[in-house]
Amino acid sequence: MKIAITGTTSGVGKELSDQLSKDHNIIAITRDDLELSALNAVNNYSMSTVDMLINCAGTDQGGKIEFAKQDSASIINTLTTNLLAPILLSHKALELNSACKIVNITSTNNKQYWPNNLAYSLSKKALSEFGRMLQVDHPSVKYLEIQLGLTKTNFNQNRYVGHENRFDDVYRNAHLTPKDVVKRILSVLFDNTVKFIEISP
Repeated sequence: MKIAITGTTSGVGKELSDQLSKDHNIIAITRDDLELSALNAVNNYSMSTVDMLINCAGTDQGGKIEFAKQDSASIINTLTTNLLAPILLSHKALELNSACKIVNITSTNNKQYWPNNLAYSLSKKALSEFGRMLQVDHPSVKYLEIQLGLTKTNFNQNRYVGHENRFDDVYRNAHLTPKDVVKRILSVLFDNTVKFIEISP
């Protein structure tokens, strides 16, 4: 099977790519291949025909701050990377292959909004709604939403790049590892009867 995965530089995306590449043809999309925050680059990206697209990349750089104090550039970056890029890539994938399976990584934050996380939480909640609407427009589409809880990756460090004075080590709380997450994902990834899973610590 030919599978495209975003966010394969590190974390869950890299672990997914490493594990799936043992048995499948993987297109590992890193920042060097495609900058997901650059809308024109995403729009002009030459997508290969794939059997599955896993939208795994995510960012909150400049986030975890009161909405009115967040830099507008970081809001645009978060919404473009986490929402618009997955939507556009899904469109490209389905346009080339209507049987392509779309897999979106969202967040357990969708169940409850935690303060000072507006742009990120909005992007993940909207991505979840996109998946629901996609299944209405295309009832036969193969789709999986993975609602992911706190997982120890570079995500939190990257959130505070340029704002290190605000760093909050959330991984002192119960959390998952990329290996934990990918083990759960692989248990359902190829079962097209499963449309949603939650993976929490």
